[in-house]
Amino acid sequence: MLLRWLLVAATASVLSATGLRAQPPSALPPAAWQPVGARVTWRGLSFIVPPGMRGTDRGDFYEMGGLGMRGRGGLCAILIGERPSRGDLAEHAQSLLVEFLGALKLGVADSIGGSNLIGDRRVGRSADGWRYLELNGMVTPGGAGRARIMLIDRGATVVPIIAMSEPSNGCVGLSIETTPNTNTITWVALYHSLRLLGATPSDHVRGQIIGRWENFGMSAAGAGALRNEVYAPNGRYGSSLATTATGRELSSNGDGKYVIDADTLAIYPNAGTPEAQLIRIVEDYEANVPSKSTVRLCKLKVDVAGPYELCLSRLAN
Repeated sequence: MLLRWLLVAATASVLSATGLRAQPPSALPPAAWQPVGARVTWRGLSFIVPPGMRGTDRGDFYEMGGLGMRGRGGLCAILIGERPSRGDLAEHAQSLLVEFLGALKLGVADSIGGSNLIGDRRVGRSADGWRYLELNGMVTPGGAGRARIMLIDRGATVVPIIAMSEPSNGCVGLSIETTPNTNTITWVALYHSLRLLGATPSDHVRGQIIGRWENFGMSAAGAGALRNEVYAPNGRYGSSLATTATGRELSSNGDGKYVIDADTLAIYPNAGTPEAQLIRIVEDYEANVPSKSTVRLCKLKVDVAGPYELCLSRLAN
């Protein structure tokens, strides 16, 4: 509790600040990491094939396969198609994933071995304005493989993006498996490269980010780290990181200005170098009764091992 109290006390003043939103500077700093490579256009959808994968246009669908960005073995396969819209987006996504695996003589189960894939789902809206939903499951028989579908709503049609990962690859996992292994960056990189031709740009992320966000994690050595970030309507932010190591409690704080441009968050610390990260804001549902959801701010960061996604959960004000 002391860790959380330190962080909240250090950042609460940011939310009470008043004034106008800071305007974007003429040029934002480059994102810490972003997908690079040749851009593919297929049926009005533009994307970059993730490193470590090869893409092939199969006519009715586009296929990608390989190790992915950090796969240590096994196959990651991703297929992109297009179908007419049909009813509820979540129900349509589940039926498409079941249909796809059924064609391979395989099945799919939820995290407890049942058939309700919709219970654990992710919904979001891209910076380009398109709405999407993700479901995931265990590939049966065996249950060691993983499958995931992102279903993008295009109005009259939907775009299913289906991934299947062998156990030793881990490019996709269940929602409760935050890091089955570090190759989940392959799926994240594909998402951040997606562009829909004709999509209407939206600035909704600017409104969604306002509030307080938190992430707690443990290091390999067993030390805890509590990260707290707060973004105010006036373009100011505050951040704190408290860690426990060797019996001591340490904290570091930072604040300054922030700017949202599409899916890029740029921060300008009062003391420090400006930096930018690709972000997305999603809502994750859990199969509870009643259903529970958590809004998350997910940031594409980089360390010595390469790019990874860090997600913070929204806190009640």
